[in-house]
Amino acid sequence: MNGCVAVRSVNTGKVLDIEVISFYGPTCKRLQTMPRNFEYESSKADHICLCNFTGSSSKMEIVGASRIFLRSEKTRRLQYTQYYGDGDSKAFMSVKDTYGLNSVTKFECIGHVQKTVGSRLRKLKTKTKGQSGKGKLTDNFIDRLQNYYGIAVRSNVSNLNAMQQNVIAALYHCASSDKKPMHGQC
Repeated sequence: MNGCVAVRSVNTGKVLDIEVISFYGPTCKRLQTMPRNFEYESSKADHICLCNFTGSSSKMEIVGASRIFLRSEKTRRLQYTQYYGDGDSKAFMSVKDTYGLNSVTKFECIGHVQKTVGSRLRKLKTKTKGQSGKGKLTDNFIDRLQNYYGIAVRSNVSNLNAMQQNVIAALYHCASSDKKPMHGQC
């Protein structure tokens, strides 16, 4: 299993650092099954192991982010002060105090937040009986609401009140019908 964590400049888009994480190597695996003989000893002596991680795959992102942030001052003469994440705060929690107490600020990627809205609504639909079917929470309704939610957030990044109003308007707009129009918030 391999993983990769990268740090990218928000201003230029350039990749500033990368950490490739691996806890499996095909040569290592093959060596475990080989009989202990000359070929084994020769292969073992020539082998440069690329495995640099032990633990569960869910910890790879955490370890990769920590390694990059910890070496940033020494190797790049930089402090990474902003962390753009995907909602999973475990990696952020591992780097937030790298340069001092709360020295790194977390920002959420709008696309990931938008995706989470859809995922949570779909989960709610499956957990709650009677929430699907005509006039109920359907996949089409969730898709539309998720799309309008993303538009509302992206259109009002610097204005929280307008963002809140547009998110509520999106809900009413999606729930509206010809028989029951609800466009007062639009």
